[in-house]
Amino acid sequence: MKKVLMILFLALFGTIDALEIRPLKENATLTDVFNTNCLQMTQSQQMLKAYIMKGLNSNFDNPNKNLKKAIPLYDKRFLDIKRYFQTKLKDKEAIEAFNKAQKIWNESKEILEKNPTKEGALKLKENFEQMTPLLLRGSKPLANEGLELLTTTGKLCRDPMKITIDYLLRIWGVDIPNYESDVKNIIEDFHKNLDKLTQNSHNTPKTLKLLEKSKMGFKFFEMMYRSKTAKIPSLLSRKADENFKIIREIKKEYKSNLK
Repeated sequence: MKKVLMILFLALFGTIDALEIRPLKENATLTDVFNTNCLQMTQSQQMLKAYIMKGLNSNFDNPNKNLKKAIPLYDKRFLDIKRYFQTKLKDKEAIEAFNKAQKIWNESKEILEKNPTKEGALKLKENFEQMTPLLLRGSKPLANEGLELLTTTGKLCRDPMKITIDYLLRIWGVDIPNYESDVKNIIEDFHKNLDKLTQNSHNTPKTLKLLEKSKMGFKFFEMMYRSKTAKIPSLLSRKADENFKIIREIKKEYKSNLK
């Protein structure tokens, strides 16, 4: 009965549209492109989560519809971001990083467009773990202290998402090597980056309040990791998306102060 009530509550709460990212404008600034590149890294995790939810036969937040909409938009933004950085960069390694990332994305896109399988989910998890550092490497030569702040903020999005994905994979019956140590490292990473952001000079009362909100929300993921009771996939998905919205608000505040 409790599970039914929880699902009804989540349904009434409404969808979050966490897969929505605005397209880049033709006159986008470096800060705009850098921020969108960071959001893309998190959105790859969002698409993997939607893929797994489909594999679990969950219609919560309509993962099939979201994926169909997100994949082509992600693809276009990826090419726009790559073109922007490669046009401005002289660093050969950075240029090559985007080329390697595109090969990984093209392979991942084909997997995302097919019916979900456990093998496909593990391959996507591996691919996106390889792709994120390449996207960071490709943009790093143009980064400054303020833009690095956006990068750190993005990690607060991805850490809860990674824990959620691993947990959903286990519910699906997928064996994840080194699960315990990986999650412990993710939890430590979250708190390290949270402390770093809390101490930065670009904070406002609003960002500090949002950072505290994210910290409190992360307790759910720590509790989930330690709990021996199985959680509802829709609740896990919703909690990860809620954190994503909080962090996007923080990034929006930081971004406005960087202009």
